[in-house]
Amino acid sequence: MLRWLAAVAGSTMGFLVVSVPWALLSEGGDDPWDVIGPVAGVVAAGVLAALGSWASQAGASPPGGSAVRRVRQSARGRGSVTQTGGDHGAGSAARRRPGREDVRQKARGGGDIDQVGGDRA
Repeated sequence: MLRWLAAVAGSTMGFLVVSVPWALLSEGGDDPWDVIGPVAGVVAAGVLAALGSWASQAGASPPGGSAVRRVRQSARGRGSVTQTGGDHGAGSAARRRPGREDVRQKARGGGDIDQVGGDRA
């Protein structure tokens, strides 16, 4: 949300940076605003497109910090851990995935870890 507010503020500033000096330096009545308005609008649209692309990046951090999924697993003795993960079906693409993952697994004394992951449609 904060990135989008910065994008809109940047677009507004782009409009003002073009239109205000041009209007102050130009001579004449109504004719300059017939040209200044559309030109400044195009500049503002370009700034909004560039900053909007930045604001909508998938790697953007949610409010409160970065999204890190932490997984800790251990198997001892004859213990085993079986994990199956990933996306199943067409509707699962709408869920957000964390930007980073931190996975630690240990198997000792005959323990077994079997992990399968990926996207399945």
